[in-house]
Amino acid sequence: MPDDFRYDVFISYSSKDKAWVRGELLTRLEQAGLKVFIDFRDFTRGAPSIKECERGVVQSRKTLLILTPNYIDQSEWGEMENVMAQTLSPANRDPRMIPLLKEACTKPLRLAALTHIDFTDGADLTLAWRQLLTALGAAPAPAPPAEPKRGQWFLAHPYPMPPNFTGRVAEREMLTRWLSADEAHPLLSVRALGGFGKSALTWHWLTHDVVPAQWPRVVWWSFYEGDANFDAFLAETLHYLSGGNVDATKLSGKNALRTLLEALLLSGTLLVLDGFERVLRAFGGLDAAYQGDEAKPGAKQQDHDRDCISPLADLFLYNIALQPHLRSKVLLTTRLRPRVLEAKGGGLLHGCREEQLQQMQPADAVAFFHAQGIRGTHTEIEAACEPYGYHPLSLRLLAGLIVGDFAQPGDIAAAKRLDVSGDLVQRQHHVLETAYESLPPARCALLGRIACFRSPVNYDTLQKLAEEEGNLAADLRELVERGLLHHDTRNGRFDLHPIVRRYAYDRLAAPNRDAAHTRLRDYFAAVPKPEKVTRLEDLAPVIELYHHTLRAGQLDEALTLYQNRLESLYYQFGAYQLIIDLLRPLFPDGEDRPPRLKSESAQAWTMAELANSYVVSGRPRRAGPLFELQIAIRNKQGNKASIATGCGNLARVQISIGAPRAAETNLRRSIALCREIKDEVRRAIGHQQLGRLLAYQGAAAESETELAAALKISENQKNVQGQGLIWAYRALCELLRLRLIACGDQMKSEISDLPSAPTSARRALELADEDARTDSPVERDYVRAHWLLGAAHCTAGQPDEAECHLHEALERCRRINMVDHEADILIDLARLRAATGTADEARRLTEEALLIAERSGYVLQGADAHLELAKLALGFHAVARPDPAAGAASFPAQVRAAVATATPEQRQLARHHAQEAHRLATCDGPPDYTYKAAYLEAAAFLQELKA
Repeated sequence: MPDDFRYDVFISYSSKDKAWVRGELLTRLEQAGLKVFIDFRDFTRGAPSIKECERGVVQSRKTLLILTPNYIDQSEWGEMENVMAQTLSPANRDPRMIPLLKEACTKPLRLAALTHIDFTDGADLTLAWRQLLTALGAAPAPAPPAEPKRGQWFLAHPYPMPPNFTGRVAEREMLTRWLSADEAHPLLSVRALGGFGKSALTWHWLTHDVVPAQWPRVVWWSFYEGDANFDAFLAETLHYLSGGNVDATKLSGKNALRTLLEALLLSGTLLVLDGFERVLRAFGGLDAAYQGDEAKPGAKQQDHDRDCISPLADLFLYNIALQPHLRSKVLLTTRLRPRVLEAKGGGLLHGCREEQLQQMQPADAVAFFHAQGIRGTHTEIEAACEPYGYHPLSLRLLAGLIVGDFAQPGDIAAAKRLDVSGDLVQRQHHVLETAYESLPPARCALLGRIACFRSPVNYDTLQKLAEEEGNLAADLRELVERGLLHHDTRNGRFDLHPIVRRYAYDRLAAPNRDAAHTRLRDYFAAVPKPEKVTRLEDLAPVIELYHHTLRAGQLDEALTLYQNRLESLYYQFGAYQLIIDLLRPLFPDGEDRPPRLKSESAQAWTMAELANSYVVSGRPRRAGPLFELQIAIRNKQGNKASIATGCGNLARVQISIGAPRAAETNLRRSIALCREIKDEVRRAIGHQQLGRLLAYQGAAAESETELAAALKISENQKNVQGQGLIWAYRALCELLRLRLIACGDQMKSEISDLPSAPTSARRALELADEDARTDSPVERDYVRAHWLLGAAHCTAGQPDEAECHLHEALERCRRINMVDHEADILIDLARLRAATGTADEARRLTEEALLIAERSGYVLQGADAHLELAKLALGFHAVARPDPAAGAASFPAQVRAAVATATPEQRQLARHHAQEAHRLATCDGPPDYTYKAAYLEAAAFLQELKA
């Protein structure tokens, strides 16, 4: 008997069990540092097998018996090996022989007397592995390094790190230098395509490199979580930074943001916002979990898709990036660069820095493969990784394939059998395809079912939704080991990388996919309904129910669910972007064709609902074709009431994009149809919209005639909400009329008996309150009333009152992403800032309004924004009301006085903006189809600015 052994363990097993033995078992033993003797690799070629068996038993410190029915009943070689081992130590006092029970079987008495290690299904495998490695004399595995103490950090959504993170030393050093030494850039954006390991790098850096003593306040927030939107981030971050003293739910969105920005003036605060692309429109929909890196269809939408869904998020980034010496830091990881961070003319805002995450370094890839237990030289591993561009996700999947390879488990040589032809993207796709195709069908199906969830899912839920009996735990372990599935052990949840999720979901066969979504639909349908819906969060189970109904292919049922339980999204919550995300999947053939619903009425209703949300959220040009399709369907049906509604809705779009002639035609058609069918409610809407249009066209008397007709009908119908809208339009009409008077176009005596703008706007606000008391509050009505009341107070020279109402309007507007009024409010706020001597802030607000108008195609708002910039270029503020001392034409006089003292550069800039304003305000042309007030004001500028 030798005193020392050449091997730590000889494995005795049945060849029918070789998949697990040569794969997982061998890999784990060698990863633990054990020297293993195993037949297929270590038997001397040409030598008698019986002698090699004897050599393995004699030269190994232990013999490990893999007990299964195959081993006990059918393996003569296994019986001979265990008899040899038992001969060396009959009582097994050393013990030389270790039984491992892999499957239940009837053991012979001589083996039954030995205590086995239980590896059967359902056993505690963590304990089993520990017992096995201890019995084989493996050095105790080093305890994972204790997570550094992080004080009172707020790690809202801890990242479930995949095992064996290696390298990224240069990137970690870059992050540390930015954090500690880069005072010029308080905001850093780490940008890369999916699969490059942005989250893993940032989490590892945060938990290993950031010093708590220097950064005592840290927030890690992941937007990949289902309910982790920007509003939630704002509320929970404020609560944390204030020590629980600030309840953001009691603040308006703007005030909460202002409070957060003030908190960031203190040093020692780091905010890490992971997955920021989910805040952008490109990835903000319900389908974000299934979306790849490519842009959504339609190249013209690419830039727009990089806008934040929440205006508060836009404002947050803008403010951070314009404070180069901010003492706190903000780090983003994102697939796309938010557009708000881009400066005019190219480049980034001066307080923002961007770093693109690149491939892994070859040495890091080698270290990772070794940590995964893969055998091979540096040269061999680099040669295997190079075809995949050292793409981190691809390498993790490649490592999983090699470790699980049947012929050469854990040997880098196994990589040679993969097809590495084609370009880099094809090769990266190929390794995912191979990893997926190498799975048994049941595990492919499980991966696909998990992919049906839009966010992480826990084990209990998977068990409840299991389609058949099977070893769910073993299947999940296999998927994790292959690198296809993440297991968040801390929270007990399973999740997929977005690239893997999309791939697995796309390959789930249609019947199986529908069945999976049907089961999920039933699961969420069983969630109890809240007694009363008071928050958007109350609708989360219904939204999940809708999503899975839709994904199950039940489009008509999904629409019925929306109509019955989700219509409050529009009026009560103003969740317009969410509505768009919910309804767009009903158009699988594109929005230029009807939705794929059975009835034409359902198609027309859906097109109108989607179009209305497009109008409000700043995409009128996408709304127009939908309204036209809806009208065409209603014409075919002969549904005159719906045609009237459609014409009115289309006219709203046409007014905003500067097509007043077509808008007037549609509104007069709507009114005529309503008279024909005696529909007074719709006729009132037609009159009120026509009154608004005529006010923009400068026809004040005709406008008041239409508004008076609408008000009479609404009062007879006791339509409080309609009355409030009419009073708001009366305020707008009066404000526009005052601008015309200031330009010398009208005399005030023409309609002198009308209430003032403040009186009309205040009445609109009172009616909004009255309507809210009897029904759910309509946020749009509050936005409109506060805006016009603020604008009226500004015109009347009452800055404090104007400030209060304009702020309220903007906060409510942004809270619901009501883009169609946002630019108007910003322009009036800019007028107020200019009147109170803060020209820089006025310019910033006006430029923000112009950006909204340009990206949305709002012609009238664009004209007003250019006019305000022309005034600011010349350094004056023009009041809308006529100045008695200057006579009727006070506006031209003010322009003349400002031009006289302006520099050539100021005149050139003012001329540019006046020309743009005049072009936009021309609309369909004079004399009757211009935006009259802006047209005359721009003409006054150009008259005085002639070269």
